[in-house]
Amino acid sequence: MRINNNIPALNAHRLLSNNTNKSSKVLERLSSGKKINRAADDAAGMAISEKMKAQVRGLRKASQNTLDGISLIQTAEGAMNEVHSMLQRMRELAVQSANGTVTDEDRSAIQDEVNQLTSEVNRIANGTEFNTRNLLRGNQAENTNTTVHRMSTGEPAVLITENISGDLGDDLNGDNLSIWIDGEERSVTMTKLQGEHNTGEELKNAINDAIGDRGQAIFTNNGTLEIKSTSIGGTSEVKVTGSSRVMNVLFDDEDDRVERGEAENDIDKAVGTFYFNDMPEAGSTLTIGNEKIEFYNSAEAPYTGSNRPIDINNKDIKGIVESITDLDFEGVEMKVDDDVEERLVITATEEYAGFKGQAIFLEGTPDEFVTNLQIGPNQGQGFRLSVGDIRATKLGISHTDPLGNPGVRGAAFLEVQDVTDGLSEATIEHALDVSTEERATAAITVYDNAIVNVAELRGALGAIQNRLEYTAANLDNTTENLTAALSRIEDADMALEMSEHTKLNVLMQAGTSMLAQANQRPQTILQLLNA
Repeated sequence: MRINNNIPALNAHRLLSNNTNKSSKVLERLSSGKKINRAADDAAGMAISEKMKAQVRGLRKASQNTLDGISLIQTAEGAMNEVHSMLQRMRELAVQSANGTVTDEDRSAIQDEVNQLTSEVNRIANGTEFNTRNLLRGNQAENTNTTVHRMSTGEPAVLITENISGDLGDDLNGDNLSIWIDGEERSVTMTKLQGEHNTGEELKNAINDAIGDRGQAIFTNNGTLEIKSTSIGGTSEVKVTGSSRVMNVLFDDEDDRVERGEAENDIDKAVGTFYFNDMPEAGSTLTIGNEKIEFYNSAEAPYTGSNRPIDINNKDIKGIVESITDLDFEGVEMKVDDDVEERLVITATEEYAGFKGQAIFLEGTPDEFVTNLQIGPNQGQGFRLSVGDIRATKLGISHTDPLGNPGVRGAAFLEVQDVTDGLSEATIEHALDVSTEERATAAITVYDNAIVNVAELRGALGAIQNRLEYTAANLDNTTENLTAALSRIEDADMALEMSEHTKLNVLMQAGTSMLAQANQRPQTILQLLNA
């Protein structure tokens, strides 16, 4: 029998301490409801659960972002609905004005209402906001003044005229020219091109006025006029029709001219182009692949950004294009277009051949409102949302120039400015002319084109909204499933923990009792000493 070392007491104390520690952890789990309260509880489980938490929280916020995006779309689409109603009313007024029973005084009153409705279209376009951001008036950022052809293995329809950079001659007075882009006719009235400034440049401007966003006309280095559709693939088509005199001037031929694009394929390398129709502004950007070019003016301030800088100081457009070709971008080769020195040609390299080339992002500052919706929990899981510009000039129902081309034969704009931007009293635009029977009849088709244009924009927004609703449902479903997986890793089984707590509580009471008895064992030595 020993006094200095009471082994049974030490053993009872050790076991009691172990059970006490275990009971403390069980109580902690019962109090928090979690199996993992510190890394030591389950190091691997903690690492997994923290990653899952990041995903779950990101998914929840992405779902909210998606709903915010839907709200933005609903705001824009609701405003477009009212514009549609006004366009229908203006078309109705044009039909009324085209009737031979209406007097000039009646048409004057009709014109007044058309002017006011056109101004209201501008007010809605310029004033519709979501969280202070203007939605329907285009991109308010710096403009790179570029026309973008997306990376594709297909080719757009391109029609080339004879050399017409000089004077067109007075023999075209009264002739008409029609440009058909993908089956849609836009008319150019040649009478507006006569006189002192009767040049090919004015014809180019008139064509661009008429075709709007459907295509673009530019001059090549050798003086020919190139008319290119903005759509690509086998369905892309550019057709030109007109009087024999017009066709002889443009093509040295009296027959109609038609060019079709080439369909996409999985063999050729993808090609895209940038055409600079003006100098890019300082602060504007151009994205190629995963890298962004930013233009700055060293005469104003040094470059302090993190993009690929190009100085516009003392450069012309050709110099800008050449500066871009000097840069090295992964996955693409760049050169100046042989036919148009203001145009940059970008070709996917071998490893990006075929449809993979379309993964190369190619874009300057867009004309329309564009924003990115973060609809996923991770980097790069965004959704690009664009909302069209529905100002009156973009719809073709007003113009800043009374000689602007509305794209419909016989239609014209008023000589006086009677249209405001909707936010001020200053008249800055010319409304569509419905003051005569002939012009009112032609205006009906102009309003038809505008109605179709807005319908396309609304349809695109509706399709995106439907997509985002599925996106939100998927995010919520994924969040639920991932939360369930996270729960299985870190949440405590309360029934099991309570059973463990009960067991440990009994063991602690028993251990305390046994420790007390073990501490009493040395007392028996006194009996030996008394003997």
